[in-house]
Amino acid sequence: MPCGFFAARVTLTIALVFLFAVASPAATRENPRADASSSASSYLFSASFDYATGKDVIEDRSAAGPQAAAQQQQSVIERIDFIGNRRVRSDTLKARIFSREGDVYNEETLRRDFQALWNTQFFEDVKLRVEDSPNRADGKIIIFEVKERPQIRRIRYDGIHSVSESDILDRFKERKVGLSVESQFDPTKIKKAEVVLKELLGEHGRQFAKVTPQYERIASSNAVILVFKIEEGPKVKVGKIKFTGNHAFSDRKLIRAMRHDRPYSIPLYFWYIPVLTKTYDRQKLSEDLEVGVRGLYRDNGYFKVSVGEPILENIDTEGYRLGVPLVAGHSHGKAVNITIPIEEGER
Repeated sequence: MPCGFFAARVTLTIALVFLFAVASPAATRENPRADASSSASSYLFSASFDYATGKDVIEDRSAAGPQAAAQQQQSVIERIDFIGNRRVRSDTLKARIFSREGDVYNEETLRRDFQALWNTQFFEDVKLRVEDSPNRADGKIIIFEVKERPQIRRIRYDGIHSVSESDILDRFKERKVGLSVESQFDPTKIKKAEVVLKELLGEHGRQFAKVTPQYERIASSNAVILVFKIEEGPKVKVGKIKFTGNHAFSDRKLIRAMRHDRPYSIPLYFWYIPVLTKTYDRQKLSEDLEVGVRGLYRDNGYFKVSVGEPILENIDTEGYRLGVPLVAGHSHGKAVNITIPIEEGER
């Protein structure tokens, strides 16, 4: 009886080994298919915008070389799908790319498709993957996975005092910045807005202002609050004003014609002693040159006078206060020396 039991166990073991050996090739045949499917589903191209650095992160995993090109020519694009687009219709996106359903599969063309979609600035993330068609052996399904850029729900200017928000909006409109509430988050437009803001602040005596754009995500929505963090820095005072090319009038007389930029002075006999300089303001300087300087020349018969673009030189004002040297103590600040070229013309 024990011998019979032992023989039965040996027979059962041999049968199990045989079944395992038969099943193994089938499993081996199935694994490459699964691997191929996984490989086919991996991203061919991907790009995302890094909000922390303000740079694009792009990856290219496409094959290269004549052998890869020959293999690609054996496949056909069966379908092109877009996933994740909400505001932008799929038909609009299809019109932006070069590949069409029924075309020969070509990764170089797909690279151009991918770049074309990324360049629309509609998306903060774009991925392109390719899957084998379940319907035909040579078919390929092209899938673009996209994440749309958020909408700007609100724009805030923190730390700004020298100009009003209406001044900012007027300048944005004048310079065609294209940044507004409910517009799409566009890093290019935000960078332009940053430059225009610095320019505007500089014209109001804040030439050393720092502007840092930041954003705050709004929960449960694809929207953000755009915040411009502003450090205005020191007021830039008007330093020395001098003219070149003037012969009919002295620098002193021309400066006296400048209502906004001439320093506050106290009279002393026939002289005026400057005691307090004014804050530099580009708009007021332009008014002084047009109404004051050019007006003085025209009132005296110089109708062809030409007043050139002012030449500005930024300087530190350490050791000076109220326009005069300090005897004791120090004052730290900034000033701008202004040189104004003039061509008087004939009288």
